[in-house]
Amino acid sequence: MKFRLYHYWRSSSSWRVRWALAIKKIDCEWIPVSLLNDESEHPDHLQRNPLGYVPVLEVSQGGSPNQTPWILTESTAILEFLEESFPQPSLLPGDAFNRARIRQLAQIINSDTQPLQNPNVVERVTSDPAKKLEWNQYWIRKGLHAFETLAKSSAGKLSVGDTVTLADLCLIPQCYNALRNEILLSEFPTIKRIHDYAQDLEECKKSAPEAFMPKK
Repeated sequence: MKFRLYHYWRSSSSWRVRWALAIKKIDCEWIPVSLLNDESEHPDHLQRNPLGYVPVLEVSQGGSPNQTPWILTESTAILEFLEESFPQPSLLPGDAFNRARIRQLAQIINSDTQPLQNPNVVERVTSDPAKKLEWNQYWIRKGLHAFETLAKSSAGKLSVGDTVTLADLCLIPQCYNALRNEILLSEFPTIKRIHDYAQDLEECKKSAPEAFMPKK
């Protein structure tokens, strides 16, 4: 298989997938798609993802050069595909209940927190910068409070135990967004401890926005 990821450097959903690819040591070609101009709305990208979002994973299966590649959108679907295709190291370890707890925490971020900060959502609410910040802070705090409350019973060094899981792949990029929106992680002691530990992980650093920042 050959992998190509269409992504944006600051997209938290893109970071999740980049991190998973790094953990599983999967070689990938990186194709930047800017969300700040019309690149994400270009017909070529809309053919890959009709919503115009990132990330998009393209998988060439080998064999005939005319074979149509697989296209996957939605970060959690991509992460599940990578987990099933490359089971080790596992991002969903443990028994059925443990895996459900991981998915629960991941969905708090993926479904209930991060989408509400997407620029196309916030722009529909207000064009005032101060109100945009207030909106983002409200939903980030609400989501991180829920994550903090539930993670207290599952956390070790990371969100569920001591190894990186799907929950961390969703949490750490959201922490990045929290800091950009002037929220101190000290409000959430368990999350801050997890965040600080994750910052030293090589795969986290390799997949972080700074590693993919466009060169001026």
